[in-house]
Amino acid sequence: MSTYCITFRIAEKTVGAATYADRRQSLINAVHCDNGYWEESTSFILATSDLDTQSFAKLAAKGLSQADDKLVVFDPSDMSLAYFGDIRHPDALSSFFNIALEVGQ
Repeated sequence: MSTYCITFRIAEKTVGAATYADRRQSLINAVHCDNGYWEESTSFILATSDLDTQSFAKLAAKGLSQADDKLVVFDPSDMSLAYFGDIRHPDALSSFFNIALEVGQ
């Protein structure tokens, strides 16, 4: 089981039929785990999962908008990173990690 750090930015607008609240709740539902979970801040979550980093990020991003939202998931144990959305400086972000992959929907 891995522990993941998740940070995100969800645009405060409706995308398709999904509101900000809908997309945020989709992310929370996707990553919530009874084995280990913390989300007291507004855009940072700690969660555990048996999935690899890329698969976990794909699951987390499922209800988000590729054009409007951002998601970054990393595993501090192996320094792997997966990101989703309009990341403007992916090279700078990726430079902090051993493995960095972009995930899409």
